[in-house]
Amino acid sequence: MKTCQVLTTLVVAALTATFAPLATAQTPSFHGLGQMPGAMSGAGTFPQAISSDRSTIVGWAWVCRSGQPACTSSDKTEAFRWTATGKYQVLGDLGSSIGSIAFATSANGSVVVGQAPPGTASFGAFRWTAAQGMVAIPPPMLFANAVTSDGTMAAGGDVWWKTSGQSGIFGPFPGNQDQTQAYGLAGTSQAPVAVGAALKGSGPFGATFHAFRWTPVGGLQDLGLTTGDESIAIAISADGSAIVGEARDASGFWRAFRWTASTGMQDIGTLGGPESVAYSVNNDGTVVVGTSLTSGSTGSDHAFRWTATTGMQDLRSLLQAAGVHTADNWVSVDTASAVSADGTVIVGFGLNPRTTKFPFGVWTPFRAILPVP
Repeated sequence: MKTCQVLTTLVVAALTATFAPLATAQTPSFHGLGQMPGAMSGAGTFPQAISSDRSTIVGWAWVCRSGQPACTSSDKTEAFRWTATGKYQVLGDLGSSIGSIAFATSANGSVVVGQAPPGTASFGAFRWTAAQGMVAIPPPMLFANAVTSDGTMAAGGDVWWKTSGQSGIFGPFPGNQDQTQAYGLAGTSQAPVAVGAALKGSGPFGATFHAFRWTPVGGLQDLGLTTGDESIAIAISADGSAIVGEARDASGFWRAFRWTASTGMQDIGTLGGPESVAYSVNNDGTVVVGTSLTSGSTGSDHAFRWTATTGMQDLRSLLQAAGVHTADNWVSVDTASAVSADGTVIVGFGLNPRTTKFPFGVWTPFRAILPVP
């Protein structure tokens, strides 16, 4: 199922299509976004995040190392920024043979952060704006997994960094080694709230991690567990009220959770299989998206939407119930990786279309619109 590694490798690809403009964001729809220009054939295009205002999607794709239009394998990626008016914009890299990956964007889509090692380095973070292009974030930051809504603070690993030049670490839980990974940010650089996972103790199979919430004043707050011994916080609502991610249950399976100060960490279920994971949450914490197994098979992932009113529901089934059948012929609609602030626009990926060359389909990104119940 989806564990820590997946947090940095959500995959998605696309079928060229158009979709309803933002003005009709309440009209249910489902459309593919097309492949990023230069993406390696069959490898897919991988969206990671959507801006709060629904205007911008960011992510990455595998590309041929020397820029040729076709290749059989690749170990280089390129970051992209996508908008309804401009479609795909390839953001380039900082000279490394590894390339770049975009992981997060500011509330209005004007700032993008991610990973792009400079030169011959193995690790490195970047911040992109239209005015400056891709600029390296200086060490000690090696990853930029998240950015504040105003775009002035980034976080990743154990490090936070501000455009003012200030930087610092989130620090370990008391009595534990400093192994901390930040995945989400809310607020501004003046009042940030970060979430992630940090080493805390050990279990039957080695070191264990607990989800955390961090503020400059309060430091790391342990968000606890459900019924197992580990938890990972992946995203936080823009208003800071809700945190989502995954936590092990008593049987060792990873299951999606939602945390609030009043309820604590709560398992929000699955679509029938043993595991699920929540990747994103809307502005006020009432809409959560992610993926869940629907059976005991590791290949039974379905994208889900959870709301406080309905609980966890299969995304494709919701679209069908709303009269949207664009996704009916897709091989799969696997994962919902991001949701807009108002909860109406969901970005994710599935397998589509089937071709002679790719009979099982190609990872394809989608943009779905569903009113919130």
